[in-house]
Amino acid sequence: MNSHRVCPGILLVLMLASGNSMAASIPSPPLNTEPASTALVFYAQSEMSEDLWPILFAALRADLAEGSVALEKNPVLVRGSQDLGGVSFQQIVSVKLIGRCDLLPQANLAPEKGPLGWVLMVSGKIQPFVSINCARIAQVLRPVSAGLSKDGRQRAMAQAIAHVLIHEWDHIARQSSAHGGRGVTQAYLSVSDLVQEPGNSHLTSRNR
Repeated sequence: MNSHRVCPGILLVLMLASGNSMAASIPSPPLNTEPASTALVFYAQSEMSEDLWPILFAALRADLAEGSVALEKNPVLVRGSQDLGGVSFQQIVSVKLIGRCDLLPQANLAPEKGPLGWVLMVSGKIQPFVSINCARIAQVLRPVSAGLSKDGRQRAMAQAIAHVLIHEWDHIARQSSAHGGRGVTQAYLSVSDLVQEPGNSHLTSRNR
């Protein structure tokens, strides 16, 4: 597996999260759990395959359920055009997906530089806005994409997005730009770290 390292990062500027997506109903938290206090609201900058949304949400829930990062395990996951009128949460985190979130054919475009994801810090406070560069993720995943089926490519992209989102959400939750020494809170994640599914093995700690 290619050990190319990439860095989800913090951006110390104010940016506007915007985009569009299709409506979806607000999913109920699983039974026998505490009511969700956080909503993650997703905005897709480009048209995103309908097939990818449930795969992305399932990957994110599986990672949170594993409990390797101290975040709320059952947040409400919604798409930006959903009407949240009358529904209240202690916190709403806006998640902007930048560029196309498919793995091919863009994986062969000229490489870009920069973080896979970032959050905003204003006046010393990390704001509840996460930006994720899907086009950049697709390029990083190029070494593993060629041998995968369509379903495999979707799972790889969804898993990578989920890991980058958890990394950035952890910064928001802790109100800290510091990184951990292992797992998705590391400053640098390898390709294998990005696509590692929960339960298979622990994420590597070689990038400390």
